[in-house]
Amino acid sequence: MKKPLTIIAIIILLILGAYYIGLGFLPRTDVVVADFEVSEQEDEMTIYTYILSSAGYSRTVKNVSDDPEKMMLKFYSAFGGINGSIGAKSEFNLPLAPECKEIYVLLYDDYRLTLAKNPTTGEWERIK
Repeated sequence: MKKPLTIIAIIILLILGAYYIGLGFLPRTDVVVADFEVSEQEDEMTIYTYILSSAGYSRTVKNVSDDPEKMMLKFYSAFGGINGSIGAKSEFNLPLAPECKEIYVLLYDDYRLTLAKNPTTGEWERIK
């Protein structure tokens, strides 16, 4: 009788573990850039984000673009389930290539232009 209960308990623990860890590998499609700062050398940008939904947090960001002139950012959920906050962050430092002119963020089903370099002034601006 102990052996079937042990097997069931192990299976339940594996499922719960996969749930709490596995959601951390899913992309978040509701992250918005609230503010940003560019370093003096213009080789790094710090972005400050928030989540549009009422549940969950972001933990990391990845540039999925192969084009050096634009960054396409995909954010990932924090670990710990739907509203888990393990590894949660809202501030991200991004390396900024000199030729980069546009930054897109995955929002719901498409990448949206969020930040762009003004061609006349050379300053980064937020796109509304």
